[in-house]
Amino acid sequence: METKIYNNAFISACISIFIPLFVWGNIIAFLPWLVNNLKLPDSTLGFLFMFFAMMQIIVSQISGRIIIPKIGSKKTLALGMLIFATSPFFFGLAYNNYSFILSSIPLGIALGLIFPTCTAITGLVELKTKKILQPLFSAFISIGFLFGALSSGLFQYNNFYPPYVICSLSIFAIIGIVLIFVYGLPNEFENFEKSEKFRFPERKIMLFGLYGFIFMASVGIIGDWSALWFSRDLKTTALVASLAVTAWGTGESIGRLLGGKLIKLTNQKFVGAYMGIFGCVIFFICILIYNEYVILFGILIFAFCSANFYPVVIRYALSQTSESLNTTASNLVTMCTGGFLIGPAIVGYSATTMGLTFNVKILCIIWILNSIALLYSTRKISE
Repeated sequence: METKIYNNAFISACISIFIPLFVWGNIIAFLPWLVNNLKLPDSTLGFLFMFFAMMQIIVSQISGRIIIPKIGSKKTLALGMLIFATSPFFFGLAYNNYSFILSSIPLGIALGLIFPTCTAITGLVELKTKKILQPLFSAFISIGFLFGALSSGLFQYNNFYPPYVICSLSIFAIIGIVLIFVYGLPNEFENFEKSEKFRFPERKIMLFGLYGFIFMASVGIIGDWSALWFSRDLKTTALVASLAVTAWGTGESIGRLLGGKLIKLTNQKFVGAYMGIFGCVIFFICILIYNEYVILFGILIFAFCSANFYPVVIRYALSQTSESLNTTASNLVTMCTGGFLIGPAIVGYSATTMGLTFNVKILCIIWILNSIALLYSTRKISE
């Protein structure tokens, strides 16, 4: 009976992260249309991602240390989903530069509540059931993003009016609230410590957070900017541009769904770092060829090979911490999300002068160095 309750809690975490990423995948795939329709400069997208990251960072700290212990994970997820339900309207009804940037505020607040809560729940269920679940949880991030991109491609193919489509996505958030109350973890089964004072994380957690930070700042460029990169630098159609998001989501989804089995067959270092380095080299070669279909293949391979870097970092961190799961999850999400604060903002400015292709090439170099650093710092940690 207890095992079923924890399994249901994990289901609620997967649902809670799938729905926002499904909606976000749609919005990202519609970005070329939004940018052209609102005549947005690249710096506006940088500010959008920056404000989103700022809000998520602030709320992640508050939710992990105060909100989750006070009201429980189930109500925290439901509150986050309720706030998220307003986000598609902000994007769909945006009419100028400023209203578009302000769309990031409810999105950031919602994910600041949802992301650390889901991470803490997954860590707790791993602890109670002795299963490898972080890669599977992360798979629902990728699957949500993938399905969002696929559905957006269908909407664009059938010439649906984007603002109507984006606004209608709020329905999924409402459905999510109902499912959270059905599957969410009852308060009496929670093992999260009560409210804690704000303090700096442990040094080893900060190190893992730094790896996640760099991951989000670099690889996030592909997820968030790929559609615009294809339509602008590679001069593709909107449909082909949306396939870039689809390729990324497909590779990540497959990689993370297989993550648990791959870790059991090999080890975390191989799955988290060595595979990513291999995929990055393939992707860099595809960029040099500079053909949109070859690059789509490169994105697919890179996404598959790098898919489990983030869940492996989270697993290492949660297994090494001496603090509570909710505090550690909050700190990790805060530091990792900081990558979205820096990476997209830099790209927003540098794309104007150097182009998105240059930024993607630099991404490959940063990614390889980050993977080597993870291998070095975990050399003494037993698998």
